[in-house]
Amino acid sequence: MSRPDSISGGCLCGAVRFTISFPKAEDWPPKGNGICQCTMCRKHSGSLLPQNCSFPKSHITPPLDSNPTFKRYASTPSAHRGFCSTCGSALTFQYAKEPDVIEINLGAIDEEVLCGKKDEAKAWEDEYGIHVPRIRGSGWGKELCYPQYHIFAENEIPGVTDGFEGSKYLQDRVERKAFAGTAVDLNK
Repeated sequence: MSRPDSISGGCLCGAVRFTISFPKAEDWPPKGNGICQCTMCRKHSGSLLPQNCSFPKSHITPPLDSNPTFKRYASTPSAHRGFCSTCGSALTFQYAKEPDVIEINLGAIDEEVLCGKKDEAKAWEDEYGIHVPRIRGSGWGKELCYPQYHIFAENEIPGVTDGFEGSKYLQDRVERKAFAGTAVDLNK
């Protein structure tokens, strides 16, 4: 499987930009990719299904804390969330117990990385609008964004966010056993 040497991302206004590098073959595809349905992640991201991926801080340049518009909010005594203080984009999550690892909100990854480069020369317009195809194989969205697990599935919204495959955890994935199906199915 081919892999990128690095990918890029940033906030909505562009004040916070970063590059994530993958120096070793085993760094790709990234591990630690999950969807969280806890209330805090939903509130921070403004999304029903916020999705983050863990990376070693040493693989992210420039260091996010070196950017004056990157701010952190201590959402609990053991974790903080990073955001751009100019545009408000939610960017990161980090546990205090893992100071060398940071979770990047996958929505902050650049469009070309996720979807592929646009092929403007092959664009066309019809009654549906303007179609700009992507160059096949130029995006990494599937490899980067396919969730490996779902945490805080206790907050699944029946019929909306409960139909995903993969390992699910009622709350923290470290302390408990994974299940399949929906949280409602676990009721006795």
